Order: sequence, then C-alpha cells, then structure tokens
Amino acid sequence: MYIIGTVGPNIKDRTVLKGIIDSGVNALRFNFIHGSATEFLEILKKAKEINKDIEIILDLSGTKVRVSNNFEYIYKVYDDEEIYFCGEDKYSEIKNNISKMKIKIIPLNIENKILNEKDYKQIGIKDNTMIFNVIDKQDGFTRAITAKGGIIRKGKGCNIKNLERKTILLSEKDKEAINWGIINKVDIVCQSFVEYKEDIKQIKSFFYENKLNEDKVKIWAKIETLNGVNNIKGILNESDGIVIGRGDLIPETSIEDTPIYEERILKEANKNKEKDIIIATHLFNSMKIGKMPSISEVECIYNFIKSGATGFILAGETSIGKAPIKTVEFLKNLIEKYNY
Repeated sequence: MYIIGTVGPNIKDRTVLKGIIDSGVNALRFNFIHGSATEFLEILKKAKEINKDIEIILDLSGTKVRVSNNFEYIYKVYDDEEIYFCGEDKYSEIKNNISKMKIKIIPLNIENKILNEKDYKQIGIKDNTMIFNVIDKQDGFTRAITAKGGIIRKGKGCNIKNLERKTILLSEKDKEAINWGIINKVDIVCQSFVEYKEDIKQIKSFFYENKLNEDKVKIWAKIETLNGVNNIKGILNESDGIVIGRGDLIPETSIEDTPIYEERILKEANKNKEKDIIIATHLFNSMKIGKMPSISEVECIYNFIKSGATGFILAGETSIGKAPIKTVEFLKNLIEKYNY
C-alpha cells in the first residue's frame, strides 16, 4: 500500500526526509506548481540515497485555476468589497491602465473567453477560505462581491464550480514537468483535474510525439470535479489509477456531496483490481497543526482501506506540518492494523 509524502519546506531537512522514509513513506510526491526543478532534483537525489527503491510521483497542475503569475499586487480584500476577475489575456490588454481604473482586478490563469463562457455563481480562492459571489459580467470582466475576504496574491488556487475545461490544453508548464520527470526516471505521472479520458490521452500523445520512453511510467488521474466523477469509467479505462483529490473536490462540489462522490468513484474503481486507488488530502489535519488525530480521521482511514483504497497521500502533513514523522508512523500503524 502506498504511503505518499508530499515534498515541501520540511523535506529540505535531510533528517526529516530520512525520518519519514524510515517511518513508512514509500513514495514521494513532487507537486510542480510549488517548487523548482533544481530544488526537486536535489531532494530526489537525497531520497534515492536514503532508499533507492522509493517511488517518485510527479504531480502536474492540469487545468487547476490560479491567480495569474502576471498579477503584480497583493490585495487585502474585505467582506462586501467589489472585485473584478478576468483572464490573463484581458489583463495583459489593460495592464498599463490598472492604476487609473481605481478597481481591484484579479487575473486568473485562463483565457477570458473561458471565464465568460458560462454564468458562474461563485469564485473561491485558497480552498474557499475566500469566497466571491458573482454579480454580473461588465466590459469583459466578471464582477463579484466579497462574501469572505482575505489576502490575494499570485499563484493562489481558485475554484469555479462547473468551469468548462474542455478547451484547456496541456500547458507548457506541465510539458516541462513531464520532460523533467522522464529524464529523472519518475515512476508515476499524476494529472490534476482530469474530467475526460481525453485528458489522459493528451499526456500519452505528448509522450509519443516527443519520443519519450513512457513504458515504465504509470499515469494516475486525479478526480477533483463533478465532471471527473461522472466520467470515471472512461477515465479509469485510460489510466493506471485514480487519486481522489478531496482538497479540490470539496470546493468544486460541496462538502456534503463529497462522500457520495467518493463512494461512486470507489465502486467503479474496484471493478478492476489492477488499478491504484489513492486518497489525497484532509487525512490528518489535526496532526498537521500539532494536535492528536481525531476519531473521524481514524475512521476515515479505516473505511477507505475497507473500501479498496491502495494508498494515501499526505499533503500538508509532510510538506509543512508540525509532526511529519509522527504522522507517517501513525498512518503506517493504522494501515497495518486495518489491512487484514
């Protein structure tokens, strides 16, 4: 069973890296939206020195929406404040005039036509810790009122329910990451926000067109939207496994519907015992902040194991958490106790 530790600031410390590997981590997740190739290569080499058999997982950003890296400001946004959202192309057009416009404009890393394609009700930032209720469209902008404010800076993740992602192609950043992964012999490529089997076919086509040796590389599909849930059968047929990405599935759908979607995914995935079924995020939020695990967290691990899960991804628990080694030890002990 996979115990996957996510690379982050904690892992730069060799002692912590060795500690989580010795305690049970058998795969490391490199999330290419949060780190540089140079930095990751250094950590990869250290990990292989500690355990040459540890598997390496390359996590791509896929169609994840974020505040654009072209955004040069840091805004503190207050409840009931009016905010304008737009795509990167629209932002580039008006960039030189923003200071004169006297409004707060947030560019997202998608084309403006995608943002304007449907009438979206809400935009969330940073796992919905900031929420903006859409009022209308105005001069190519999406105008919203702040329901829950906070600090907005470039790179922050966004969630827009039912966003039309079909026209978003494999990004240049993902292509660069795949090239890096093949060169450095990663074991698994995990694509985020997979909604259709074609999303996995795009990656396979990129391998083929660039004559990359992908024979030994697994491709996992991360399910984080309702479209992904609804198309799970086709996605499973095209991929080597799936990751239930609860960190985004919750804000992309709803917290009360997420267990229903998890059950649907697990039932379909269990029809093929060769497929990996990985559970990601919100495993031990308590331990991440230095507290004891809760009974609901423990029950969650038990229920997922009994439902056919073949592994777990620790995200913030290992990358930035206060007790990464203890968390890994605890998860390993639970797996050994429940996996009978």
